[in-house]
Amino acid sequence: MAEGARLLLIDDGEAYAKAIRKRLGEHTLLDPLGDAAHRLPDGPAALDWLAANPAAADVVLLDMRFDVPAERLLPLPEATTLRRQRRFQGVAILRALRERWPGLPVVVLTAVEDLALVDAGDEVAGLSLTYVLDSDDLDTLRIRIQTALIEAQRGGEEGAILWGRDPAMTEVRRRLRMMARGRMPVILEGETGTGKSYLAERLLHAASGRKGAFVVLDLSTVPTDLIPAHLFGARRGAYTGAVADRQGVFELADGGTLFIDEIQNVPLEVQKQLLLVLQDRKVRPLGASKEVPVDVKVVAASNAPLAQAVRAGRFRPDLYMRLSPATRVVLPPLRTRPEDLAFLAQRFVGQALADPDLADLRDEVARGLGLGGDAPVHLQLGREPDGQARGLLLMVPAPAWKRLLRHPWPGNLRELAMVVRNIVTFTLVAAVEALSAGAPLRSNRLQVDAGLIDELLAGAMVLPDPPEAEEGDDPEAFKVRVEPQRTLNAVSTSVERQYFLALYRQVDGDFGAMAERLLGDRGRGRAIRLRLNQLGLKVRDLKDGG
Repeated sequence: MAEGARLLLIDDGEAYAKAIRKRLGEHTLLDPLGDAAHRLPDGPAALDWLAANPAAADVVLLDMRFDVPAERLLPLPEATTLRRQRRFQGVAILRALRERWPGLPVVVLTAVEDLALVDAGDEVAGLSLTYVLDSDDLDTLRIRIQTALIEAQRGGEEGAILWGRDPAMTEVRRRLRMMARGRMPVILEGETGTGKSYLAERLLHAASGRKGAFVVLDLSTVPTDLIPAHLFGARRGAYTGAVADRQGVFELADGGTLFIDEIQNVPLEVQKQLLLVLQDRKVRPLGASKEVPVDVKVVAASNAPLAQAVRAGRFRPDLYMRLSPATRVVLPPLRTRPEDLAFLAQRFVGQALADPDLADLRDEVARGLGLGGDAPVHLQLGREPDGQARGLLLMVPAPAWKRLLRHPWPGNLRELAMVVRNIVTFTLVAAVEALSAGAPLRSNRLQVDAGLIDELLAGAMVLPDPPEAEEGDDPEAFKVRVEPQRTLNAVSTSVERQYFLALYRQVDGDFGAMAERLLGDRGRGRAIRLRLNQLGLKVRDLKDGG
């Protein structure tokens, strides 16, 4: 599978190109500049070439250190000196590649310790299709290239999933990939809009290898007295109104995956029969005399912990155990993932532009600016873009971006997708109307109306904001939510993370003030910043979403 791979090397030196051509002859090392150097010398050259040739490379090989002129360096906020900018330039290039071509496999040619020096190790480890290795190990490089190609081919099923960088989502991803195979049921818990059905289909079913259909039964939409017929099927005359035989969802999903949403709505008197189906792998339709064998992987979802329903007597303990609490996965609400908001918003821009009507608006604006059709569209959140901006930039003012960060997102990902779609639609419509009125657009930076964002968020259902001090309370006290985790250490980390996030917001990101509060020493702000990174709270994301 690795044979014939087209490799693009981004490196300011010659040694790697020579070694790869000599020892990895089964691959094609691209000569992007046509100068027999077989490499691109820096980040700007790489971004320009890939923008013009987005499908030309199968795998990118990226060096870490770049001894190039300062004007050829991409911005790297963590590097406070020119020397460190050069030493860790690969991190800046990797971020740019991930933002623009998230599915492109990248092999980073460096030691892990180099990344840890700028707290960027999780930037690499948290992104699939990225590998880190010592820069002189070409035998390992061969293996890494092959692995990257295999994962890239499989990655279509996961490429569109909105993972983000949040540690809780990293754990969700790890556990779901592990539980996709086999017949074992999976329990997905999480608030409305956190993506339970999406993950059930796009990951659990897609990675299961099962040839049957993915069948959905949303019990919140089914009248209670009809739930047995929907689950198990019914024969003609089995009940009033049953004028024909109907298959239940277990038969429809035979050989595939059955997603039962809001499973806590199954009546107690029906739960026994559901337990027997899961146990015996046979279903008896209502009014039938024979059982029908079924081979189904069940994914059961609930917007509240099933364990609570068990304790309240609304859900049978034996059914809960048959569904296997060991497979329980909790999807975190969006309000606990503020550092993912920028990434998720940009992904929803791409989803919105899949609509032909919005794509037509985008193309009309792009042509008005002389950019041609199919120009990329980016949300620029709360700050000016770095360097030369490409495509269309939808500029979200800093106050509006802070409003988005503070919003509790009761509808979670579903609500964010709606808000982003409206931002894209109204901003592009305003630009088209300006063009139609004969007012030429002077820049590719289209200002998003801050009032529009206020209107979109104003009607949202109110849920508690992230933990913060209540009025009149001790300012050093914060509320935290304690939710069941797999280990006590995970519970402790979740509580500490909530506290650090609330304190960071209370002091407006002043690390000195946080250090004084927690350590009694204002000069230890760096220790606070490092701890934030360890907790998965990326400072640059909290500040501006960049």
